Amino acid sequence: MTAASAPDRRLIPKGHVMSRILAISGSLRRDSFNTRLLQAIEPLAPEGMEFETYDGLAEVPLFNEDLDTDPALPAVARWREAIRRADGLVIATPEYNHSVPGVLKNAIDWASRPHGRGTLTGKGICVLVATLGRLKGFRGLSDTSRILAELGNLVIAEPEVVVSSAPSALITGPDGAVRLTDETAATLITIQLEALADVVKTQAATSAREAVARNQLLLDRLQFYPYVVRALADGATDPAVMERLTAAGLAPHTVTEWLAEARGAGRSA
Repeated sequence: MTAASAPDRRLIPKGHVMSRILAISGSLRRDSFNTRLLQAIEPLAPEGMEFETYDGLAEVPLFNEDLDTDPALPAVARWREAIRRADGLVIATPEYNHSVPGVLKNAIDWASRPHGRGTLTGKGICVLVATLGRLKGFRGLSDTSRILAELGNLVIAEPEVVVSSAPSALITGPDGAVRLTDETAATLITIQLEALADVVKTQAATSAREAVARNQLLLDRLQFYPYVVRALADGATDPAVMERLTAAGLAPHTVTEWLAEARGAGRSA
């Protein structure tokens, strides 16, 4: 396989859109290698996979629960809606200080809210890294993948893709098109994207998330009910507990039931 070609495509009629993939760069730098990597992957994708590159992360503010309002801030609403519309995501990110860049982590935090109802869940996701050298990238890749998986997404775990020596591996031609010259990386990305296409086609990520969602009330109780007990023991008022937990996305009637149960248990003890 040459860098300009790809393995055999799936037998999907030409022009048929099988999946809408949101492409996200974890870097805001104008000449980012990871943004260039996203520009280079379309020729490697299965037939019918359509990419939309998201360009608005610079407008998303630093996460602040006081700003997490309904309706959402325009930049936040646009970001969440882009994820909601997508069948899957491809994220290309640098590694900063051996982990996830702040801009990407901040965007993930916003997309995970409100608690239990965030748009960044139940998605199939590929994570790629482009880097200058051969000794970095895998920790950022691992941390990003772990965070996304723990939000209830199906992350394509292998093959892992770190494009080393990015300046020479990503070449911009006279027409402005970016070409990936690293044939090994191109092959690995093709395999990842075909796996992503299968996840989207079978709705595996959605099914897995729905299985968890059926037990969401129990999961919420395991996570938050101990807080209710501790808060009341420390003298917190019912309105204060209600405000805190509804801000986390819990239904008021659920919090009311927990408050009554916790106070009843306290009196009987």
